[in-house]
Amino acid sequence: MQQKKIVFLASDCESSRWVFNALIKDFDIEMAIIEQPVSKKDLIKGRLKRIGFIKVVGQILFSAFIVPFLKMTSRTRRISLICQYQLVDTSFIKSKTQRVASVNEEACKILLQKINPDIVIVNGTRIISKRILQCCQAAFINMHVGITPKYRGSHGGYWALYNNDPENFGTTIHFVDSGIDTGAVIKQVFIKPTKADNFVTYPILQVSIGIDALINVLQQALTGELKSASHKEKGKMYYQPTAWEYFLNKSK
Repeated sequence: MQQKKIVFLASDCESSRWVFNALIKDFDIEMAIIEQPVSKKDLIKGRLKRIGFIKVVGQILFSAFIVPFLKMTSRTRRISLICQYQLVDTSFIKSKTQRVASVNEEACKILLQKINPDIVIVNGTRIISKRILQCCQAAFINMHVGITPKYRGSHGGYWALYNNDPENFGTTIHFVDSGIDTGAVIKQVFIKPTKADNFVTYPILQVSIGIDALINVLQQALTGELKSASHKEKGKMYYQPTAWEYFLNKSK
């Protein structure tokens, strides 16, 4: 039944494995191209250029002290959600996996041109360059844990709650363009977190509902029924919170 080729382009992280293992139940994935994570040194260097020294220090403090505490205290809730949504964290299938240093390197381009896919599912990668997006005729489709264009960047669910905007806690499936989460929206889904949820469990909720939405979008893409809606609003870019931002609104 499936005639179009699908490639999975992702980083090697938990959420990518959840998505991949859910998709292979219903679709034939031609190949998973998995990039290495950005080094902490390069990550910090990039953040310093974008948001400045003070904010980066605040993010480091948040990651070093607050996130580990939240993970420890949310362990039971996390396990419960993973079981509830049947998220599978097994490794990528070796025979269908190729690893690259970056999605933007020549090796990735060569792989995509060789496979010549119709659809590339993107999850958790660094920003993809134009030369990669234009190296084949495929539609690049991303699952973003946030509602675009209002909540672009990182931790869209957290920031929606931070801004007292709970109706925009959700996930967006969109086409990938050369911007950051600026592509045309294909589908958006919403969910309400409970009082048991926090910063570390919000993404589990968002990925879980996003998987179902992505499956629906892929089914439409395979039958040629895929539609999207462009938007003129640019929206705001969000990053990881600083320690003081979190404590100013720690109930979120």
